[in-house]
Amino acid sequence: MKTYNFKALWMICLMLLTVSVSFTACDNGEDVDTNQYVGGTSLNVFGPCPVARGGELRFLGSGMDKIQSITIPGCGEITDIQIINSGEIRIMVPQTAEPGKLSLKTPTGEITTKTPITFTEPIDLESLSPTPVKPGSVLTIKGEYLNLILEVIFPNEVIVPKANFKFQNRKEIQVVVPEEAQTGKLIISDTSSEDKEAIPNWIYSDVLNIILPSVEETADLTGKKPGDIITIAVKDIDLVKKVRMPNGDEVEFAAEEGKLIFTLPENMTDGAVVMVPASGVEVAIANIGMALPEKVVATPADGLRGGDVITLTGLNMELVTTITFPGVADAVKPEAKSATEVKVAMPAAAISGELLLNTASGTSVPVAIATLKPEFMSFASDAVSLGADVTIQGKNLDLVAKVVYTGGAEVEVKPASATELTVTMPTAGTESGVLTLVMANGESVETKALTINAPEFCYIPVLPGEDEELKGGEAFPIAVTNADKLTGVQVNGKEVSFFVNSKDVLFINMPQLAGEGTVITLISSNGSINYTLNFKPATEIENVVMNEARNLGSWAGEDAGGAFRIYKAKLKENGFAVGSKLLFYITATGGDVQIQINHANWGEITTLKYTETDCPKVAELEITQDIYDAVMNTADGWSDTGFVIQGQNCIVNKVSVWYEISMKTYLWKGSCGPTNWSGDRIVTIADADKALLKAGKTMGFEFYCDPSTDYWQVEFMNSWWNTLPSLMNADGSRHIWEFAATDTSLTYTMTQADIDLINSANLMFCGNGVVITAVYVE
Repeated sequence: MKTYNFKALWMICLMLLTVSVSFTACDNGEDVDTNQYVGGTSLNVFGPCPVARGGELRFLGSGMDKIQSITIPGCGEITDIQIINSGEIRIMVPQTAEPGKLSLKTPTGEITTKTPITFTEPIDLESLSPTPVKPGSVLTIKGEYLNLILEVIFPNEVIVPKANFKFQNRKEIQVVVPEEAQTGKLIISDTSSEDKEAIPNWIYSDVLNIILPSVEETADLTGKKPGDIITIAVKDIDLVKKVRMPNGDEVEFAAEEGKLIFTLPENMTDGAVVMVPASGVEVAIANIGMALPEKVVATPADGLRGGDVITLTGLNMELVTTITFPGVADAVKPEAKSATEVKVAMPAAAISGELLLNTASGTSVPVAIATLKPEFMSFASDAVSLGADVTIQGKNLDLVAKVVYTGGAEVEVKPASATELTVTMPTAGTESGVLTLVMANGESVETKALTINAPEFCYIPVLPGEDEELKGGEAFPIAVTNADKLTGVQVNGKEVSFFVNSKDVLFINMPQLAGEGTVITLISSNGSINYTLNFKPATEIENVVMNEARNLGSWAGEDAGGAFRIYKAKLKENGFAVGSKLLFYITATGGDVQIQINHANWGEITTLKYTETDCPKVAELEITQDIYDAVMNTADGWSDTGFVIQGQNCIVNKVSVWYEISMKTYLWKGSCGPTNWSGDRIVTIADADKALLKAGKTMGFEFYCDPSTDYWQVEFMNSWWNTLPSLMNADGSRHIWEFAATDTSLTYTMTQADIDLINSANLMFCGNGVVITAVYVE
């Protein structure tokens, strides 16, 4: 419940005094000096002393902003330092602090005080009652060691000295609430404000609510004329000292039996009529013309984090319907409101700027606010090697969501500390220069310049652009530096062949299935470095099984250079399988073209027939199970023949086996359904397979439509009946997919929202007449 602070006036006086406390430094360098205000880094005084544990301790001198940490016996190094300016810093004293000398760490050494720190008795403020409290009534303060208190300071800096306390002992103080007191935090002080040289301990309470005069409803005086007598019922009318018109003029009033009576003056204007107690807080009692919130003050107005509750005080605050924060599209409703106050929680996405108090009339009133920002203090090292981690030291670093390097590389972070942040460094898009610390709400601050040194081992100075298509199965060329140090290259952890030409261009033999997120490792004699690049896999494979020109003529035989054989072993080693294709590269020589395809015993499997004009350059034969069995299960008794090819009116100069490598990874196979709207059907994806779900990848469903029904529908959701967001209607409503009897598959691009739902529960289908057979990603 307690907070500690000091009066600015006392600090100014203190800074003007000749200080008797002296200090010594552990370092005798020119930058560390304990002479009073001579430049460099020097300490002149600290205080208060004695100080309360949990209280605030101030240090005055020169170059105070360079202090890196402060050590107090019993609690070790303190790095959470509030820098006021170059001449003043502050820290909070931990509860474990013990008497002894302090040590201040500077960039060039340490300063050790000659005078030890001492501590006050643990003054504690536990409670205030009653609250709210009316001016003129007695307020009871309870706590510990309250017999040491010399003053009670009410909000609005209204001081009640010890001599005016109604009662005081170690556990309790009773004091009459001054008429001038306002709602806010009360302070108890162990020093008299008359002692200008002392630095007091100030212990703050929670907010003390001071009762104000109030009205049930603000009166509408629109249409009233000068000279009209106005009567308004007021609660706690004895507190009213003034009645003020919208233009600021005061008018005479009478208070009779709880009613406030006054006459409208000749110079009346549109705005709020207010009553004013001794505290000076204005309370609206009537409006002339269109009313708006007026004289609005936000507390706190800066240093704000998402979730902080902002108290907005002013006139006509009951008119506020919603609050719009800068950077947030949707307006926020107040958590509480009255005629003088509105409370609202700040959204996490809000940024610095002007929030808008919106009224039912459609008019808004702006109020300036500022968010808490990360504060950069230093790098652990001002120069690092390319690819090394970067450690940032500062304050409020837990607000950082992303770090952007000079050069454009962006790194998302999840800080574990408010004072230190370690950031990985990509090897691309990073140059020497400032780092930009970006908050979750998009606001940012910059560090000082960081020097990034090029490594001495082989590395890639410039990576391919995002629009450059990289293909698997090809030689990947990339310029490198320090090529003479390169000893090996790995792709996804496996050694691959490579060579470097005379111009330091590295050619890497990329695997055919190199795809998204391929990791290339350059291994040098003095280190290694990894790069993650996206490749397009070479999923279409074509292997040549015959590569000589054969003129089939008019059914010419083998010895005449016409008919030819393709052998089983050659087919097998080149991917011949059900689903593959046999490609014939042909040139028509006149007349109708025929290519007869036979098995080993010259039995006809099929004949490809074309006219001279429609004959393709490449003819295709899709390998079915029947064709595969006819070829592989037929033997001529003396050779390994698979196919015997003959025909007419064409030259065949090449035959190849073509097949496609599937990039599908099946998460589940089985039979789920039919659904028939009679209940849900659950598909369980193993936790290990859920790790394969990535935003931006394709998820596919394979199914068949039950012929016994006449319509086919499916809805995709998780087992908590949450529809996958990517499979919903544009307006966010649940979407029912309708299929034709011949449909067999559905694919879509996953988002992180889909993945989160699937990870939270099983996958579920509901609908009619559809049997799901597989779920996959690719």
